Amino acid sequence: MADRDNRGFLDKNDKNRLVELFDRRLIFVLGKGGVGKTTLSAALAIAAERMGKRVLLAEIGDSDAIGQIFISDTLPAEPLKIANRIWGARVNPKSELALYVHDHISSRFFANRITQSRLFDYLAAAAPGLREIMSLGRIWRWALEKDTAGNPAYDLIIVDAPATGHALSLLRLPQVLIDMIRIGPIVREVKQLEALLKDPDKTWLTLVALAEELPANEALQLYHAADAELGMPLELIFINAVYQPTLTTREMEQVEYLRNNFQGNGGNSCERKLLEAAGRLIRMCRRQQVYIDQIKSGTSGNVIEIPMYYTNH
Repeated sequence: MADRDNRGFLDKNDKNRLVELFDRRLIFVLGKGGVGKTTLSAALAIAAERMGKRVLLAEIGDSDAIGQIFISDTLPAEPLKIANRIWGARVNPKSELALYVHDHISSRFFANRITQSRLFDYLAAAAPGLREIMSLGRIWRWALEKDTAGNPAYDLIIVDAPATGHALSLLRLPQVLIDMIRIGPIVREVKQLEALLKDPDKTWLTLVALAEELPANEALQLYHAADAELGMPLELIFINAVYQPTLTTREMEQVEYLRNNFQGNGGNSCERKLLEAAGRLIRMCRRQQVYIDQIKSGTSGNVIEIPMYYTNH
């Protein structure tokens, strides 16, 4: 196993890459369920806030984890201030569809009849792609919002996207709609949305993965699909919960030797327990390094490792 720097902090290249990330207007955080995607989204929002940016942290999907982190409650559909310069909101596709109906039907009576009908509820829940395009449309409108001085309401919008498969469908949908409908006011709006999503000066895709077999394989699949199918390359990959080796290669060899040749008094001695703990850390670091190298060699190398932090919870 190659020696890795046990610093627990970002190096200069990592910091420069994050500065580039925070210069965008829109960041999508993608990843397999359970890899720490929501936690990283919150961490990025806090880091951007510390740089003086006004941040909107948006949730898409059924999870309300961000609200639980910041306010111990579900986020509302309208942005709510949840920290000094951070706002949070949970995208509600059904509410967005109702708003769209009211915006495009001049008669309030007929608009209300439509949005209060059972058919509307069925359409909002079952129509293919409708939830996704309404969600993207909401994010697009937030990106266009201005404050009273005419400046963008938010310097940065961070989207805690759905799990990988749903996220791909979400981001693929604008081009699908353009190909299907071709002309009309809806297509004009969708083209503006797609232009925002595919502008690398404004929008970046990031990915969270773990140094394990399934998350690593899925990360590589998404990396290639994002470029080939979406035309939206993944700009950064965060490998979460990376165990940091506290021993040099020479010290690791000494631990292995002592474990194999231990002559202490029984298996419950302090010396034996310390050697076993050190051995487990060494094995975990070596196991993770295989998948870290796999991700780095299979991508452009824009990878940031997030150290494993131990808590009392």
